[in-house]
Amino acid sequence: MVRFVASFLDLTAPIALSSIATETSAAVQPDQPIGTCSVAPLDPIEDPAARQLEAATEPNGTVDISDMVPAAARALDRFESKVNAMGGSMVLKSAYRPAAYQKHLQNVWYKWMDELRNNDDPACQPLRSEVQEEFTRHHLIETQHPVAISDHTRGLAFDATVSLPANPRSGRRRLTLDGLARLSGLLRPAIAADPVHFKYVGAIRLAPRRRARAA
Repeated sequence: MVRFVASFLDLTAPIALSSIATETSAAVQPDQPIGTCSVAPLDPIEDPAARQLEAATEPNGTVDISDMVPAAARALDRFESKVNAMGGSMVLKSAYRPAAYQKHLQNVWYKWMDELRNNDDPACQPLRSEVQEEFTRHHLIETQHPVAISDHTRGLAFDATVSLPANPRSGRRRLTLDGLARLSGLLRPAIAADPVHFKYVGAIRLAPRRRARAA
């Protein structure tokens, strides 16, 4: 009986090791290379002042107030003092920006909106995550692209998140966020689209026109 089983199973037949190796390698394939992303990375920031501002967007970074128009910087200080006096709080996000830094924000906005927002190419996902993080960190808005020359590059504006207590009052008068801003010489030009943006509109006097002399 043992001899019959051995003959039936043909234990002496050679085993095709090459075919087994081929089947195993076909079943377990190494990860395929992802390839190269067709989207170029963000342009490097070469301007020293712009690099400093980029570092300021990190936690514990600083905001450039010293290069603002002096009257605008004083208005910012008045506004913050009024907010604090009402029991509120203010977190300054951005103030003066050099043109080179504004160009960087444009680069981030267009890179995200035009090339990466809907990009599902596996090779582009690391770059997509990087640009998305910058887009969020800079508080950019999808419906509003940064312009080359802005109130920030002119030194007339700042971005800040402001919290006030419920129904703040000064004596009998009820105050609002925009009311406090106006009292400080500021306004929010686009409350719905860009609620953190405050622009200085205080007394900016133009040089008087010269009267034409009679001939």
